[in-house]
Amino acid sequence: MTVVQSPGTLSALARDTLVELKPRAKSLIVTVYGDAILPHGGTAWLSDLIRLMEVFDIGERVVRTAVFRLAQDDILTARHIGRRSVYSLTESGRQDFDAAQRRIYAPTRSRKAADAPWQIALLTSAVNSTERDGLRKALGWTGYGSLGPQVLLGIGGDLDGVKQELANLGLEDRVALFEAAPGSAIETLRTLCRETWDLEETDNAYRAFINSFDPVLNALEENHGLLTPETAFELRILMIHVYRRALLRDPGLPADIMPETWSGRRATDLAARMYDILKEPAQSYLEKTVSGVDGSLAPPSDAYSSRFK
Repeated sequence: MTVVQSPGTLSALARDTLVELKPRAKSLIVTVYGDAILPHGGTAWLSDLIRLMEVFDIGERVVRTAVFRLAQDDILTARHIGRRSVYSLTESGRQDFDAAQRRIYAPTRSRKAADAPWQIALLTSAVNSTERDGLRKALGWTGYGSLGPQVLLGIGGDLDGVKQELANLGLEDRVALFEAAPGSAIETLRTLCRETWDLEETDNAYRAFINSFDPVLNALEENHGLLTPETAFELRILMIHVYRRALLRDPGLPADIMPETWSGRRATDLAARMYDILKEPAQSYLEKTVSGVDGSLAPPSDAYSSRFK
């Protein structure tokens, strides 16, 4: 177990973690928006975002390029107030972020395979390869997997949300949706799931997350009283960044389908424990660094207070 004796050592641990992970600026800004800015309305001054990203040794020029590309991707939209720029989530960006938030901060696998509604999306021959790839990507965020070139399978998801995705892609008249209860033995369902989702890859991603942050959690639990707000913010964002990337590969299958050795259970517990330690000091740093468009930063949403609860 790591022994930490000063705030400087915790800061060094955060630096080492940053160097090990080498996160890309654009992807890390997405994490910052989702974890820190979205609870306060999803809008931030570009100058404040630049200050936040300095924590991760990402300079102004790189931030400006990254947010420009996020705007091109229809995730962020910019407007000018005087000589300053402010960036907000687009409507489609907010929908994607809200869906991700529900998965990241309120994970659950308590339902059983027999109780969860199984959903099937059957693609007609009128769906071309480009549209098929776009649909797989869009529904992949909601936990759907590909059983074959014309079949996507999901378990326990939001059927209305899937219908909205089809409408957004203009495919509602070329994809048929079905919902059914399974009538097969659990071992058959496990085989089906292994053929639909790459569960080994997801488990490996969870294991990599655990290997990176288990030593950090040990240090924090021994010495969280020495934690500075800036280091707390840095560690919270880095932790959520890696956890998010692993979790959003996870289809969220029912508990009785997953093997006993499934690393997702331990990864979620680790993330929740770290978040509990880092939440308040990181929030303190955010409130000192970021201001609202109309002055003071808006209070966080109700959903923020219930994260990992």
